[in-house]
Amino acid sequence: MGRTQDRPFDLVLLGATGYTGGLVAHHLAAAGEPLRWAIAGRAPQKLAALAADLAQATPQATPPQTLVVDATCRADMERLAQATRVVCTTAGPFAHVGSELVAACAAAGTDYCDITGELQWVRKMIDAHHERALASGARLVHFCGFDSIPSDLGTWALQQEMIARTGAPARSVTAYVSELRGSLSGGTAASILAFLDAAQADRQAARLLAAPYSLNPDPSYRGPDRGDLRAVAYDRTRSALTMPFLMAPTNTRVVRRSHALAGFPWGHDFRYAEMATAPVSLAGLAQTLGMTAGLAALLVAAAQPQLRKLLQKRLPRPGEGPSREERERGRYKVTLVGRRDEHQLTFVVSDQADPGYGSTSKMLAQAALCLALDPLAPCSGSLTPSTAMAVPLLARLRAAGLTFAIPVLASP
Repeated sequence: MGRTQDRPFDLVLLGATGYTGGLVAHHLAAAGEPLRWAIAGRAPQKLAALAADLAQATPQATPPQTLVVDATCRADMERLAQATRVVCTTAGPFAHVGSELVAACAAAGTDYCDITGELQWVRKMIDAHHERALASGARLVHFCGFDSIPSDLGTWALQQEMIARTGAPARSVTAYVSELRGSLSGGTAASILAFLDAAQADRQAARLLAAPYSLNPDPSYRGPDRGDLRAVAYDRTRSALTMPFLMAPTNTRVVRRSHALAGFPWGHDFRYAEMATAPVSLAGLAQTLGMTAGLAALLVAAAQPQLRKLLQKRLPRPGEGPSREERERGRYKVTLVGRRDEHQLTFVVSDQADPGYGSTSKMLAQAALCLALDPLAPCSGSLTPSTAMAVPLLARLRAAGLTFAIPVLASP
């Protein structure tokens, strides 16, 4: 904290006037913490309107200042990074508008967190800025939303409990995503299309990121994990149908990066997998087949110009998203199962909120507050949520309403 203590702000939220950014701003205001903060974006009228809305919703909170900046302008991002101790951002697609801010934070020693799920872009940011952030002391923490905090922090917490109960970590962890109910915002739709565009434009990058360890410090590292689940299957240990999960290609690689950054404490033979589940029934089979076919159709449609135009007409536009009632009807449950020999431990991460917006905005706000206000172990570089702030972030998320439940140890 000392290296940046004399800066005007503890925290700046960039992208505050977007759909998810507005939710994050309300979480920050409602937290009631002593915070010198600002909201930043391109449109002064929208920033003023958001500030007024925050003052009405949380009159007891410290009001944020407003900063008019362009995320694609290097000079603006350098000034922003030099004015604050922490930046959190929802401004995407990150591959289009996020790179200047990461570079500025790495150079200025400013802590940073975001909600990206764009693997190609993060790999580029790691390669370009990890060493500089190590030198400056900046913590660059990507993936601070539904992708990938439940997977990353959940796996870390499960392993701590497994070690405490059995004396050794699990050799494998499998995450089963269920009870998933949520909506798509325009910003996320744009990010998905940008992610697919990048993969199609750069085949070498696409091949690299198809590798299971592509976010590891050494992306050519070869461990026991292979590809992600690609078809409907039956999991007898869960008595459930399994299917590909849209965010598994991101989450699995984040968990593996965390393990590598920590020095492989669970062993070089540690395995991690992630999938969605449905009950064994006609309805469950229809759900698995429908979701798998829908994912395949999305990939095909995004790659074909005519189909892509139709797809874009049906997707929400940037700035649009689900209503408050739709967000509050959302929910999710991630059941992580760790196994070693005869030992098995289950760890559940869940929230009664839309995963992509209600819960993600809560997670990013708490990650930003954690970086700004909590005493953290010395670390820097391009990090993950668990390697940057595992213990205090876990406490904050529990206090914010997320469930992290550890059932009694049982045999498989």
